[in-house]
Amino acid sequence: MLKDQDRIFTNLYGMHERTLVGAQKRGHWDGTAGLIEKGRDWIIQTMKDSGLRGRGGAGFPTGLKWSFMPKESDGRPAYLVINADESEPGTCKDREIMRHDPHTLIEGALIASFAMNAHTCYIYLRGEYIREREALQAAIDECYDKGLLGKNAAGSGWDFDVFLHHGAGAYICGEETALIESLEGKKGMPRMKPPFPAGRAFMDAQPP
Repeated sequence: MLKDQDRIFTNLYGMHERTLVGAQKRGHWDGTAGLIEKGRDWIIQTMKDSGLRGRGGAGFPTGLKWSFMPKESDGRPAYLVINADESEPGTCKDREIMRHDPHTLIEGALIASFAMNAHTCYIYLRGEYIREREALQAAIDECYDKGLLGKNAAGSGWDFDVFLHHGAGAYICGEETALIESLEGKKGMPRMKPPFPAGRAFMDAQPP
């Protein structure tokens, strides 16, 4: 069993402050720019070596998923899309992260975005998550106020913006391509694959 000091999410039970000050007291947003300075290849390989897997049912290796993104841009913008729809019955792991430990999620998104060459992130929340959206938006606003998001995010030299998108409570939007369709303002229905989202997500290559 993990010891508390080894956990990624340090406030999952809501026992501490979820504010930026509280997160920094627990060690978050410390050395973020230094991690980015190590480069994309180092970050992705470190993720692979860690053995970290997705928290969903598939348990897909996180570092391997990140490595699917093209190393060189073909001119189209790249986006980091975080699936926080969490529509599986009785599954509330993401809810606790957004409600109690939002800064850990945002800091991780910054590092992931750099590793995948994406300057923009969309966090897609399920329709029922009202309080979670409020907590996450408050944390995002704190980060912009302190220079941890936006131009030269966290002093890293990397420009990074985060936007929340509130879904309408459709179960099917937990599937990645249906989620992207919903982000584009379309009916949330799965796409035929290929193309896969890592190669081509937004069909018009423009922000939704």
